Amino acid sequence: MPQVLPARSSFAATVDQVMPRLGLAFLVDDDKREWAVTKSTAGPGFESLECGRRVLLTVEDHDQFCLVSSYGDLS
Repeated sequence: MPQVLPARSSFAATVDQVMPRLGLAFLVDDDKREWAVTKSTAGPGFESLECGRRVLLTVEDHDQFCLVSSYGDLS
């Protein structure tokens, strides 16, 4: 059974793979869920993403799917 998230939640994740030519990056959170961000996802800049970097993801639950709405530096 899929884990239900609140309408909006934030949690830490690690950049796992960056594909700059596609403008796509994959991240893994501490619960081993995989997430993707694009160069148009709100954040400090796609070019700042590199493998191993820890970021704070903001995720919105849309019932049928969850979407990363933004990412930022961990405080």
